[in-house]
Amino acid sequence: MKQRHRARFRALTIVQVVLLLASASVLAWSLSATSFVAIPISLAIVVVLQVLGLIRYVEAHVDTLEEFFAAVNYEDFTRRFVADDVDADLKREFNRILERFGDARAERDVQASYLETVVRHVPVPFFAARADGSLTLVNNPARRLTGIATLRHLDDLAELDPALPTLMRAIEPGQQQLVQTRLREVPVELRISVSEIRMGGEIERLYSVENLSGELSARESSAWRNLLRVLTHEIMNTLTPVTSLAQTCSDMLRDKHADEDQEIRDAIDTIARRSSGLTAFVSRYRELMQIPRPQAEDIGVLDVVNAAVTLMRDQVSQIDVTVDVSPASLQVRADRNLLDQVLLNLLRNAVDALAQTAAPRISIRARLDHGRVLLQVIDNGPGIPEAVLDQIFVPFFTTKRDGSGIGLSLSRQILTAHGGDIAVRSGDEGTTVSLVFR
Repeated sequence: MKQRHRARFRALTIVQVVLLLASASVLAWSLSATSFVAIPISLAIVVVLQVLGLIRYVEAHVDTLEEFFAAVNYEDFTRRFVADDVDADLKREFNRILERFGDARAERDVQASYLETVVRHVPVPFFAARADGSLTLVNNPARRLTGIATLRHLDDLAELDPALPTLMRAIEPGQQQLVQTRLREVPVELRISVSEIRMGGEIERLYSVENLSGELSARESSAWRNLLRVLTHEIMNTLTPVTSLAQTCSDMLRDKHADEDQEIRDAIDTIARRSSGLTAFVSRYRELMQIPRPQAEDIGVLDVVNAAVTLMRDQVSQIDVTVDVSPASLQVRADRNLLDQVLLNLLRNAVDALAQTAAPRISIRARLDHGRVLLQVIDNGPGIPEAVLDQIFVPFFTTKRDGSGIGLSLSRQILTAHGGDIAVRSGDEGTTVSLVFR
């Protein structure tokens, strides 16, 4: 095709040049061979017309090439050439090439749109950042994780943790790092992986972020439940016959009414009493293994909070309790009974913490926080010692003399079952327990 267009252009150009030379030669001859002025003038007009025609032909060809190259350069593949008498075949060929370019770009755009849609909906949070930190891509899980709807720059993550942008920039391409930070009052452990890709001559960094906290909490809870299931099974299997035999022996000795058997009866009564107490003790911890599957429904947060405060009215009668739910119509999707249990646990802990506080206060706050419902119970007690703060969610761990050590552990399991999380922040000014519902 290229050879045919070139041969046609060369042939037409040569013909016009030969005709122009012939006309010029005749014109030169007529100037010296004839005295009729009309003949040279006529021939001169013919020569001028031939020159103009040759110029027009070449310029038309050049204009066509320039328009074609401009269309390709600006990716204007909708441009079409009218196949007139000048370069008709070439224009038709250009139209065919531009049509192919257009089809190729349309297919590329479809593939790019498909890949972008896939990236935006993969379950792993994903960022793409230029060298200056501006973000070219933030997928939906990343927006849900950060809670920042207008995330446009890596430095915007400082709103969550001032050190987070620096930590992410410090990770080398091809490496991954575990980062412990806080996202909206909730401590999390993130695994951040970094790679690089060249886009349009510019290198971009690709960050994938995995929140391991929920998975770790679920696995930790499952491990504790499995351990408790084994322990309670073995202990109950041992205690049940011991308790039964001790009670039987005690009854048999009472029937004898012998004074010399009094010491034996007292010992057996003690065994029976301690065995029964231990049985009740173990039975309480079965609660950790018997959390029902949440029956989620839309419930008003203000109603739940008010109901919990009402149930605790005797215990909080000497405490300044304030409730702030914004907006008042705020709802959360959760199991009402399980949420009541969590709130009552937190209020009891707050009341216990305020036992020695001169002016005790409890604040219950709830609000929307970047698409999540954040419910907080805040007291102005002495706070939790930093040395034990990391252990408060461990089953059976307690700092109270008569505590069971299952309240916060149970609350965490309930929040995990709802796809949420629970976090505690404590200091000299008091303790804040945050429930996060996603």
